[in-house]
Amino acid sequence: MTTYGDLLTASAEHLRQGNTRLATDRFWTVDEAFDAIADFHGMLHAIAAHTRRLLWPAKSVRPGMSRQVADLSPTEQAAAHLATGIDAFIGAGTPHPAQLVPVTTPWRRAAMHLRAASDLVAVHYRPDGSARTPHAAATDVRALEAGVVDLAHLAALTLAAEEPLALRALQAGANKDAVTRHLPGLGHLSDLAHTVADNPASRDLGARTRLATLGPTVTPIRADDPVTELSDRMQRLRQTTWDLNATSGDPLATLRDVTTIGIAIHAHTAAFHGAQTFTVAEPPPTARGARALLVRGRAWQALHRDLSHFLTLAPPVGTVRDDLTALARILPALAPLDARTSRATSADPASRRIGAALNGAVATMTDIAQHTAVAFTKLAETGALRLNARDLPRHLVSADPALASDRLRGALVHPPEEVLNRIRGELSIVTDHPVAQIGTCLGRVSHGASGLVPTDN
Repeated sequence: MTTYGDLLTASAEHLRQGNTRLATDRFWTVDEAFDAIADFHGMLHAIAAHTRRLLWPAKSVRPGMSRQVADLSPTEQAAAHLATGIDAFIGAGTPHPAQLVPVTTPWRRAAMHLRAASDLVAVHYRPDGSARTPHAAATDVRALEAGVVDLAHLAALTLAAEEPLALRALQAGANKDAVTRHLPGLGHLSDLAHTVADNPASRDLGARTRLATLGPTVTPIRADDPVTELSDRMQRLRQTTWDLNATSGDPLATLRDVTTIGIAIHAHTAAFHGAQTFTVAEPPPTARGARALLVRGRAWQALHRDLSHFLTLAPPVGTVRDDLTALARILPALAPLDARTSRATSADPASRRIGAALNGAVATMTDIAQHTAVAFTKLAETGALRLNARDLPRHLVSADPALASDRLRGALVHPPEEVLNRIRGELSIVTDHPVAQIGTCLGRVSHGASGLVPTDN
């Protein structure tokens, strides 16, 4: 699965190859020299377009970026000036002539990968700049600014080739006036690129990672390797639960499947970390190590039980049911629930790879839980939740004559506030990432009477 970081890395590598070829080899004909100049212009055109793409979400109001373009930071303003300066020199017409010929040179490949990165960013946002995917929602202003800084390094590397390119063209016999017209001296653009590149935003590894991990919005499932398949299915589930909040319909059946997946992910990850999931004692809410996973796994169990009482009007989303079925096959193979020892501290590369995938699945479930909480809140606020009065707790029915009558008749009722608050409390547990509790206590935990196992769907 190609990510934004992969595309930028490929662009930089092709640009390096082009610069190396320029430094070590001459042009043999004038046409070859002007083709190279056209490729140089095409790369600058791609840089300007990508700069505008990274600045574009700033036009809208969204979490972490509630500013207008006129209020951009000094770094972003310098990047905007760089883009407009390139446009003034080359023109902003699309497509650029370099895009209309076969991709045969490193310069053209560098520009192609950069344009692909622009398209990848674009598909994560709606036309108004609001997030279309959970990845976009997590890509805040610092991440985009770090991306602008990285792009400025690429621009500086490109512009540094102007003088060697002009000299090679003259060496090949190109007309001096024509070379000067196409390569007039772009030092002012190079200065802008260095101004942006000097911003310390590029040193924020977390911000850079948020942008670098942007991938396709439609996740292909690679079923040839269980570890890779686990990661792909969790990313698709994350996108699917995000989409639930942008579409109409009844998502309750889907949410129930999601809770079953949450149970399984936490149970098998806890087993990988050494927890005896069938016999471990009830861990306290502040538990650390593998027991922190058990706390959240049992919260997912409680959610599954509570959501199962509500009436559903639509079947679950097909891909979620497919993922549930596939994970029932994958997880026992990667981390059996009856494992007797922890593999979390093993130096075996295969175990470390499995552990990374399982921990990543736990992190993804936190995002999925947040999307689930939003969907449930929407259902509760719109009055779309119904359950049979016979499924209500006895103490609630005995305290309310109307509910007692409904229970006798088996009537469908709105859930009392106490039931909703219990579910909200369970959601608050599963939306809290256990990363702070994992890592200090990964040995075998104490034994007890209760267990954590996936419930039947």
